[in-house]
Amino acid sequence: MERRKHIYFVALILAVAAITSSCAYDSYELSKTVFIPDYENPGLPIYSEWGYNTFGMYIDRSTFVSTDHILPSKIIVNPDTFNIRLSGFYQSVSTTLTISVIGYAPRDYPDLISLNDSTINLKEDNCIITLGKKSEKAVKLPIIDGYITFKKAQNLYVDNELSKTILSGTIQFRTFFDGEPVAITNGRFDLGIGYENFYYYVR
Repeated sequence: MERRKHIYFVALILAVAAITSSCAYDSYELSKTVFIPDYENPGLPIYSEWGYNTFGMYIDRSTFVSTDHILPSKIIVNPDTFNIRLSGFYQSVSTTLTISVIGYAPRDYPDLISLNDSTINLKEDNCIITLGKKSEKAVKLPIIDGYITFKKAQNLYVDNELSKTILSGTIQFRTFFDGEPVAITNGRFDLGIGYENFYYYVR
């Protein structure tokens, strides 16, 4: 009888460990970048709505894309401004593009579904865009025109528990780099936002 109890206890411990390991694995898998090439737009990931944690765009003829080595996105709200940061590589240099929208302030990542099927005019809608390369100070970009469209915002559940909010959409705008006009085109993003990359705080 005691031996049977011992076997049952060991089996229970192993089951709990397996479940815990599975949950940790699922969380890890959901945070990975899945880069599927878009052969019609070389160097960019395909447009997707599956939470692949990718983004990409052309800056004139160069690519600015997410990588496996850098967390591709962070959202920081503080407290009346929504900042979405896209980090990747541009011309072989780690680069971060930040889009700030004044007046939009979700308190937690599930609230991001309010962005579903919405477009923000980057020229007119109280927006500020900055670009920073490596350890250089970020530079504010003057916007000629452009937009960011959140085609789909959806909550992702794993085992009936909210895991991520997926933001998918497109972006394009025209600006100046060092006085030279440039166009950001064919921009697309598919981002999983959760506990590890959503921050709301009051300074």
